[in-house]
Amino acid sequence: MIFWIFLLLGTADFVSGLLLLPKDPNSFRTLDARYHHGLLARKKQVAQWGPLLYKMYTNSLGFRDSSCRTVPTQTNHKRILLLGDSHTEGVGVAFENTFAGILKQEEKKKGIEVLNASAVSYSPKIHYLKARWLFRKKHLKVNEVWVFIDLSDMQNELAYEKYRPSSIPMIQNALYRITKWYRSNFFMGNYIARFIDNKRMKDFYETMNAFDKYHKDGVENNIIDMYSVFFRNFNDKEQIRDPNFHNVGRWYYDYEYRILADKGLNLGMHYIKLLKELCDEYGVSMKLFVHPWQIQIMNRDTFDYYVKRWSSFCEENSIAFVNLFPVFINEENPWLVIKKYYIHDDNHWNEAGHAKVANFLKTLL
Repeated sequence: MIFWIFLLLGTADFVSGLLLLPKDPNSFRTLDARYHHGLLARKKQVAQWGPLLYKMYTNSLGFRDSSCRTVPTQTNHKRILLLGDSHTEGVGVAFENTFAGILKQEEKKKGIEVLNASAVSYSPKIHYLKARWLFRKKHLKVNEVWVFIDLSDMQNELAYEKYRPSSIPMIQNALYRITKWYRSNFFMGNYIARFIDNKRMKDFYETMNAFDKYHKDGVENNIIDMYSVFFRNFNDKEQIRDPNFHNVGRWYYDYEYRILADKGLNLGMHYIKLLKELCDEYGVSMKLFVHPWQIQIMNRDTFDYYVKRWSSFCEENSIAFVNLFPVFINEENPWLVIKKYYIHDDNHWNEAGHAKVANFLKTLL
């Protein structure tokens, strides 16, 4: 009797979830015990970034791609691996219109293959951990690694400082995916999970909402939910509650936050150095690219504090350095540059911005 009651309740819960729960626009994203988080392999769906909807495909390696294709780990042609955050993943833009997708269209002409291993909120620590897994465990053969960084890496490095990859990733990944499936398909499971998440990240949600409503018209819940997951290992509630902590674009213009900016930079440089050593071990060349946020475009400085620090670091560690600031900071009016090349009220490139970056990068293929 008890069995049938539970079966009935479970069925009712599942049917309620099927009918009432909205489809998760970020269901292709996943936590990963080996390198914190990434994208699920062979996924095809409509993704959402704020109000923008766009198609999302991932390949057999869990990389964003033009289709759910199988990627062989070994190859005889030149292969470039892209590592970056949401800019390089190309949020809000169809893959074929991202700079990674545009470069991919050069493959037959140039005899190369471009693989995009980037994802939202990646930073140097995650770049290193993911590359280490790809090279040592997946035995992925590449000739070059292109790493793309920006201001957000300073904050992300602080958020990931205490994160350590699991020694039993298969079990942890399986448990996470089962839990995610349950909360995505069962109405009560979803309600309970969101209650726990909101309670745990109450300060983060309230501060992010207040910050974004002050600076813009507010931010979509799907973005806040996603970022709250990436801050799960960050337990400094005093900083979480501080709106200035979330205004990372101003960190190195504010004396109080310059110390935090430098700590984030130093953590990032430590992992880029480890990534360079990993690339050297596997005979892979490496380039590091720095690209600007809107606040840096407005300041019209192509060699600001952030660029200087990374430029000096790369010179000291024999890493090829590419400054993308001049691509967007030139004689053109900075307001027009932002309006033309960036998503409205967002630090991410629109289709025109991606095309502009791609045109520059084509010269380096």
